Amino acid sequence: MGSEPSTESTGADRPDGDASDPRATVTDGGEATRPPYSPATLLRDWVAAGVVVAGLYALLYAVPLPPFGVPGYLLIVAFDWLEAILPTFPSSIAYDAAFGGFLAALAAAAAVGGSAARSRGARDGWRVGAGSGLATVGAVGAVLAVGVFAANARGDYVPFLLVTGTSLALLAGGRVLAFGRLGRRSA
Repeated sequence: MGSEPSTESTGADRPDGDASDPRATVTDGGEATRPPYSPATLLRDWVAAGVVVAGLYALLYAVPLPPFGVPGYLLIVAFDWLEAILPTFPSSIAYDAAFGGFLAALAAAAAVGGSAARSRGARDGWRVGAGSGLATVGAVGAVLAVGVFAANARGDYVPFLLVTGTSLALLAGGRVLAFGRLGRRSA
């Protein structure tokens, strides 16, 4: 029998031949693109993720019905959880600025995650940053589902299930947007 095809990179498919180099140029459809961790790529991913994170927060006010308002609600709950370790805000403007900084930090974390996904085979372009923004809010929701909603369910599991389902949908949507598929590539 012949050898089985592999989806692992041998280094021969990289322009520099080094499979372990995280800064290797990512290829998309045969044409060379920017390295995944370059400042321009990180900035593009940060902007795309920031738009997605802010859009998910805005859904809370635009469509306040579940499941559309759940991601915005999760961002507020996550910031309230973080607020316990922050100093007291002297005004609502300071609170709003800190919340904006929190959303920007989530977008920055998503941008780094997008570059990590890009170095592992995600397609190039703004979709990776947008998918990372979805996945980051989904990961925040998953942490809150376990840390807050499951711990405080007391027999009422509907909020826990709603948050968990929304988080899983955001994680799956981020994966599909970044990689163009939900599962692994077929051999």
